[in-house]
Amino acid sequence: TLVAATVISLGGILTPRITAFAHGRLESSTPAAGSTLATAPSELRLKFTEIPELVFTTLRLVGPSGDSVVLGPIHYSADSRRAIVAAIRDPLGAGKYTVMWQMAGPDGHPIRDRFVFTLSVAATVLPEPSALTPGISPVPAPGRDAPPEAHHSAVNMPQGADFGVESPLFVFVRWLQFVGLVLVIGAVAFRGLVLEFLRRKRDPDSPMLADAARGAARVAHAAAAVLLLSLVLRLLAQSYAMHGPNDYLIPGRLGMMMRDTLWGWGWLIQAFGIALAGIGFHRAKDGKSGWRLAALGALILAFTPGMAGHASSVPRFRLLAQLADGVHIMGASGWLGSLFMVVAAGLPAAMRLDSHHRGRAIADLVNAFSPTALVFAGVVASTGVFAAWLHLGQVQALWQTQYGKTLLLKLGILSIVAATGAYNWLVVKPRLGTVEGGAKIRRSAMVELAVGVLVIAVTSVLVATPTPMDMQPMND
Repeated sequence: TLVAATVISLGGILTPRITAFAHGRLESSTPAAGSTLATAPSELRLKFTEIPELVFTTLRLVGPSGDSVVLGPIHYSADSRRAIVAAIRDPLGAGKYTVMWQMAGPDGHPIRDRFVFTLSVAATVLPEPSALTPGISPVPAPGRDAPPEAHHSAVNMPQGADFGVESPLFVFVRWLQFVGLVLVIGAVAFRGLVLEFLRRKRDPDSPMLADAARGAARVAHAAAAVLLLSLVLRLLAQSYAMHGPNDYLIPGRLGMMMRDTLWGWGWLIQAFGIALAGIGFHRAKDGKSGWRLAALGALILAFTPGMAGHASSVPRFRLLAQLADGVHIMGASGWLGSLFMVVAAGLPAAMRLDSHHRGRAIADLVNAFSPTALVFAGVVASTGVFAAWLHLGQVQALWQTQYGKTLLLKLGILSIVAATGAYNWLVVKPRLGTVEGGAKIRRSAMVELAVGVLVIAVTSVLVATPTPMDMQPMND
């Protein structure tokens, strides 16, 4: 489809190669990259700008002959959780060695790279175990057993795994997720705010209210199914990016990835939220009580993307960043998602009234939506400014970094959405009261929604783009 092509094209245009388009970076290593050693090292030690998740971390040491050197389990260094350590368990001969590594921080975005060092003389004895740096055990998930010292064998690093969170197909999966979120949360906002305003201010017995609510529930129920599909695809894509094409379907690795990482907890919470919302919408579309359950599910869902995005890896104000991220999603959904429900459920319900009441019903519907849209747009703007301040660090980063440039593109497209909304407010809305006016508001709303789809597409790229603050070291 055109939407899919647009999303994939944006992913291809806005994403450099994997190692340049990743969160965090390698800060230092022992042995150092490019160094020449007279004494064989007893271990590999890599320190990153953020705390790596051990479940997502792999190391491989390749010798001069091209064979892998046996390494011990990967663990945190005793002096810093941003550093990982693996003992070297084979004797090393003279020659050039390549260290290949992969890691991911709390947001689950994988990065991988390599460096080389040279050993000028051969090691004749193995390192003494006492020389190894003591480690810090991984922190288990609440209510879970501690994970093993290493998720992978230290030498079992995926080869040729050039599929990552910035890949166009992964961008498309995130786009599906965001579209589902916007519609699910938007349906709850439409039912709880727009239709409730109509019920209180106009005719509480109007058949349009129940009809529109059922229509919104049907659309949202389908959106929950899309969200469930994106959840499964995101798990497979994440595992493929982490483990490579040969191992991404291994149940044990999938289970550990979900159980022992912040990314996995977010995935499980999102699955729970989808189940609640899906059950609620299923009941509501049949005219039964289910909106409260759907609202609870939607509230949970709003805060799950922050557990696998920039908000989970910021070096400061992390909890506040995650709260702002969830509120930002609720604002965007209350704006664009509710608008979609007006078009897909509210206007059709109004048009099913008798001819004498249609025009007035359409006007009342739009008048009820407009103030909520302004409030939600204000929420989007305020939380967006906070996120920009948190992630950019300085104004120059807007045009000097890939993240800033992508953010400017999002803001440019978003300004078109705002301009379309202003046109509806100032030009189309005053002409409502007739069926012809309803047709005009529907056409202009469709334009606003189409541009909103592009905003979501750019957002799907932006959330995987490294922020300027990602380059700043976190506290240990």
